[in-house]
Amino acid sequence: MRVTKLVFPGPYTVRYEDCELNPEIVERDVLVETHYSLISPGTELALYTGTHVDLPNPNNRFAKFPFYPGYAAVGEVVAAGAGSGFRPGDRVFTGGHHASHEVFQASEDAILPLSDGLAPELALFGRIAEISMTSVLLSKVRKGDYVAVLGMGLVGNVAAQLFEQKGAIPIGIDVVPERLELAKRTGLAQVVLSGGEGAELKGAVHEITGGKDPDIVVEASGVPELVITALELCRQLGQAILLGSTRGLVTLNVYDLIHRKGISLTGAHASLKGIEGLPTSGMLYKEALHMIETGALSVEPFITHRLPSTEAKQAYELLLHNKDRACGVILDWRA
Repeated sequence: MRVTKLVFPGPYTVRYEDCELNPEIVERDVLVETHYSLISPGTELALYTGTHVDLPNPNNRFAKFPFYPGYAAVGEVVAAGAGSGFRPGDRVFTGGHHASHEVFQASEDAILPLSDGLAPELALFGRIAEISMTSVLLSKVRKGDYVAVLGMGLVGNVAAQLFEQKGAIPIGIDVVPERLELAKRTGLAQVVLSGGEGAELKGAVHEITGGKDPDIVVEASGVPELVITALELCRQLGQAILLGSTRGLVTLNVYDLIHRKGISLTGAHASLKGIEGLPTSGMLYKEALHMIETGALSVEPFITHRLPSTEAKQAYELLLHNKDRACGVILDWRA
């Protein structure tokens, strides 16, 4: 079988690697033909541009060139081992790469069946929801809390929706007006256009909260400077959650911003699933896909572009240079 997959040989370079796949499908193996894959505007762009903070780290094995991008795909089972629980023809969601075909070991963390009522393109955003759920799981959120979310990209928007489901009042913040309009289309009522000084942003937030600082501030953009903004916005004895992976180092006044204010600073990296009682990725995938199918989580407005898999380079450039237009970019592998 001839297989095509995307690879970044180095920054700003996308190539198609063709190889022969001769899988010996054993007990728990599942061979999947990809129909659609979703580009991550955070992690993948950081690797595409060579700005991922861990690229120079010799101990990191993930962020290295050549890099094979992608972690959300949907497709159809072509072949399956007897103990996999899958059959040829099954529609599935996977944590797969941008590739025409891929073999998975059957587990809920890697591959899940899609119900008949869930559109495959919408299912792709189950991966985004699984990432965003980390911020809620590690939060101290209470009903009625004001939760400011910095960054209304895919991860930040979904996090805001999830906090609202917990009874909180989310406030979406972004520098791109179109992202705020998208947030409104997904049901977020309170949004703030950020672009001025810190005092100006706080004033705009106070107009929503009645003069109170937010109880929780989630930094979802990965912009290093916004870690400081999150700490400045957060109330005394509140919680700042770092959901976005910072694209660089942060220098901050710990005494003024954390120590004196009594703020809890929480890291919420996606890799923390299944640790010390936290749900596994597979458990969260199931929950996320159910919420998407029932409409509890609004993701259809995210889809801004569908491109053939042969136009992957254009897709990355689109996300990089057109943040006002591009958000959810899907690659179609069916051709």
